[in-house]
Amino acid sequence: MKRIVFVVALCLCVCTSVAQDYAIDKIPKELKKGANAVIRTWDTEFHIENEEMSVYREKKAISILNEDGEAWGQFVEFYDKLDKIKKIKITLYDAEGKVAKRVKSSEIEDVNITSSGSLYDSNRLKGYIATDIKLPYTIEIEFEKVKTSSLHYPVWGLRRAPNLAVEAGKLMVYSPPAYQIRYKEKNYEGEVIIKTDDTGTTYQWGVANLPAIEQEYLGSSVFDMSPHVLLAPTSFSMEGFSGRMDTWQGFGQWINKLNNGREQLPAELEGKLKALVANALNDKEKIRLIYEYLQSNTRYVSIQLGIGGYQPFEAADVAKTGYGDCKALTYFTYSMLKSVGIKSNYTLVLAGEDEGDIITDFPSSQFNHVILSVPMEKDTVWLECTSQDAPFNFLGGFTSDRHALMITEDGGKLIKTPSYPMEVNTQTRVGEVTFDKEGNGQASIETVYKGRRYDDYAMVVKAGKEDQRKHLLNSIDIPAFDLGDFSFEHEKSENPMLKQTLSIGLRKYASQSGERLFFVPNLLTRQEYIPPKMEDRESPIVLKYAYVNTDTIKFKIPESYRLEFQPEPVIHKSEFGEYNVSYQFDVETNELTYIRSIQMKKGTYSAESYNDYRDFRREISRADRSKLVLIGST
Repeated sequence: MKRIVFVVALCLCVCTSVAQDYAIDKIPKELKKGANAVIRTWDTEFHIENEEMSVYREKKAISILNEDGEAWGQFVEFYDKLDKIKKIKITLYDAEGKVAKRVKSSEIEDVNITSSGSLYDSNRLKGYIATDIKLPYTIEIEFEKVKTSSLHYPVWGLRRAPNLAVEAGKLMVYSPPAYQIRYKEKNYEGEVIIKTDDTGTTYQWGVANLPAIEQEYLGSSVFDMSPHVLLAPTSFSMEGFSGRMDTWQGFGQWINKLNNGREQLPAELEGKLKALVANALNDKEKIRLIYEYLQSNTRYVSIQLGIGGYQPFEAADVAKTGYGDCKALTYFTYSMLKSVGIKSNYTLVLAGEDEGDIITDFPSSQFNHVILSVPMEKDTVWLECTSQDAPFNFLGGFTSDRHALMITEDGGKLIKTPSYPMEVNTQTRVGEVTFDKEGNGQASIETVYKGRRYDDYAMVVKAGKEDQRKHLLNSIDIPAFDLGDFSFEHEKSENPMLKQTLSIGLRKYASQSGERLFFVPNLLTRQEYIPPKMEDRESPIVLKYAYVNTDTIKFKIPESYRLEFQPEPVIHKSEFGEYNVSYQFDVETNELTYIRSIQMKKGTYSAESYNDYRDFRREISRADRSKLVLIGST
C-alpha cells in the first residue's frame, strides 16, 4: 500500500464537544467568515491515575470548508513505547450532515517515523487522511491514549492555526485525591470550574464561538493570541525515576538523578586529554581544545527511546562508539572537561531558529535540546556539542537569546543564553562595477557576514560547489547577469566570519534612452518587499534580532558620461532603526561611490505602531529602487 505522508503540524492539536447535526449550513455565518475549517466540537478528557499513569481521551468534529482547510481532514497521533493508542473511531459526514463513510481500522495506518539520523527511536504515529469525499464535509474523530509517563501533560487550546474557527469545546481534567496538578491559563476569559469529592478533583475549561483570525505579519502566533491552558504535574515519574516539577530546582534535581554516575571516562582517554591541554595558556584554551577534540571524534545520532530520550549515554560508551545525541555528546563534553579540572553545566534549552522563549513562571518540561555552559571568572563559554562545524563559544539563532535551565549540583537554575547585539550582527559589502555606454558591465563584490548574519549563511559553506552556485543564482536579484568565479571563506572563531567573493557579468544593467543611461546603484541589497496593509492590528510587532548592513559600491562611469543631477543623501529614522544613503562623485576619475547602511533594532513594538513600521519599510523600498541618471557629452 502506498505510504501516506501526514501533516505533522496537526499532532499538536487538542480538544472540544460533539454536536448531533453536522450540516454545514448549521454553522453560524460569523464563524464561516474567513475560515477554511470550523471546529464544531472538540472535547478532551485527561484522567490522572497516579504520578506515572494517565488516560487521554479526545472526541472532535471538524468541518472542512474548502481546499485550504483540507489539512484538518485527517487523524494524526504520535506515540512511543510509553504510550498506547486504542479505540480509534473515525466517521465522515457530507455537507448535509449525513454519514458518508465509517472508516475501518484497516484504513488507519501505523507508521514508524524514525528519522534517518536516529539510532534508537520508538516514535510512531497512527494516521488517516480523508479521501474520496466532496467538499465541504465533516470529519469526526474519537480515540484514547494510555500514557505510562507523566513528564508531559497536554497543552489545551483549540484555535491553533490561522483561518480556523471554533464553535465549541472543553477540557476536563480528573486528578486522584491528594494529588495536585498545576495549570496556567493564557487569554482565557472564563473561570475554571473546580469540583472536589472523595474520588478526587475535577477541573473544567471551555470555549465557544471563536471566529477565524489571520496570522499577522511579524506578529504573535494565532495560538499565542487565543485561549489556552498549560498543565503540568507536581510530582511525576518515568520508568522508575520519580521527581518533582513544582520548581525549576526540583526539575533539575530529577535531571541530576538521570545523569549522576555516568561521567567516568576510560583511563586511556583521560590521559590523552590531559596531554592535549598540558601546554594550554588558560582554562579557556583548554575548553577550546577539548571542544575541537569532540568535534573531530564524534558524530550526532538521535536517541529517543523511553527514558533514553532524557538520560544520556554513559560517557565511556560515547568514548567507545564515537556517537550520541545532544544529551550524550553534551554529557561527554562535561565529563571530558571534568577530567582536566574544569567544571561545566549540562543545560536544557528550547531550541529552534528564533524559537520563542519558555514560560519562566511555570516550571515544566518545555525543553527539546541540551547544550553546555562553562562558567568562567568574567563570562560564560557556551558549547553546541552536536555540531562538527559550529564555531567555539557561538550559539547562533538556534539557541541564543532565551531562557535555559542550567543543571547544578543543587538542581535547576534558570539562566539566559547570550544575545548578540546589533554591532556584532553585521553584513559588510564592498564592490566595484564597471559598465560601458551600452549598459553592460562587470562587477566584483566581496561580502563579509558576522554574528547572526554569519549564522544566516553558514550552511552555504557546507554545501558543494554546485549547490553554492544554485544558491547564488537564486539569491542574486539582478534582471540579467552571468555568474562568474565565486568563493566562500569560513572562519570558525568565537566571532565567526564568512567571506563571500563574486564576479558577476551584467547584461544591460543600465538602460539606454537617447544620450542618457539609467541604473539602480543598489546592486545586491535591495529590500523591495513592503509589509501588507492591516486594519485593526491585534498583536505586537516582533523584530527578533538586530543587525547592521553596509554597502560601499564604486561605479566606474563610461568616458564622456557624467551625473545629470547630484543626488541628495537619503535619511530615514524611526523607532525600528535607521536607513542612510549617500553618494560621492569624483570628477577626476569619473567614479561614483554609493554608500548604503541600514540598522535594524531588535524589540517588541505595539500593534498601534504597525503603520509606522510599514511606512519605514516603504521608504526603504523606494530608496533601494531609486535610479540615477547619467548623461553623455554632446
